[in-house]
Amino acid sequence: MNDGETPWYEDFYGQDYLQALGPSLTNTDLEAVFAVNALEMKPGDRVLDLCCGQGRHAVLLAARGIAVTGQDQSANYLADARAAAQNLGIELPLVQSDMREIPFESHFDHVINMFTSFGYFDTEDDDRQVLNEIRRALKPGGRLLIDLLNREWVIEHNEPSDRRVNDDGTIVLEQRKLNLETNRNEVTFTFIDSNGNQRESSGHRIRLYTLPEITRMLRDAGLVFDRAYGGFNSEHYSPSTRRMIVVAHRPN
Repeated sequence: MNDGETPWYEDFYGQDYLQALGPSLTNTDLEAVFAVNALEMKPGDRVLDLCCGQGRHAVLLAARGIAVTGQDQSANYLADARAAAQNLGIELPLVQSDMREIPFESHFDHVINMFTSFGYFDTEDDDRQVLNEIRRALKPGGRLLIDLLNREWVIEHNEPSDRRVNDDGTIVLEQRKLNLETNRNEVTFTFIDSNGNQRESSGHRIRLYTLPEITRMLRDAGLVFDRAYGGFNSEHYSPSTRRMIVVAHRPN
């Protein structure tokens, strides 16, 4: 549970996240190939996987000869990413840092930010700071891909609760609230193991943006919006698509 002082993302992105959402992370190959094609990545390109987690995309990209660096605030996730890379004999530099501080300048050909890893912070200014840092980390002409949950889709399809069972028998009860005053998708979880033991998770509270809001924030950060996709099969973005995958670039 969140103690009121620790940011929710530091609490949630550990075992809670893996129990709640880990079983749904089944499209990593598709997502990585999409990112390669959408950004026209080439072997040797320098890529920052911002909020890389356990490195599920970073390892696949590095296996293609792409010079990937992973950044995440979780030391445990970075340890998992390091182990995954070592198991495959892949070089994967890793940085532990809040996404509001990217310790590189004009270094990367591409930055990717996958699986709704944007909109975590208390204020919109914090999210703007992330975009400012991404621009600074990109080379002139470098490109950005941000994979977001589509706010319009959430409004249309929001269900207040869900129940599913993980392979280990854990029952996951998900309670959702779409707070339109704050534009936050507020989700809590209850885990019930095979012995009937129950545990609560304070879950996540992610700010959702519309496409016009994101394009304006990109412009304010000195980035140029290129296009938006609605999914990892290169679907055109629309209000009815579940994803809002935004591609932008830093001008030369």
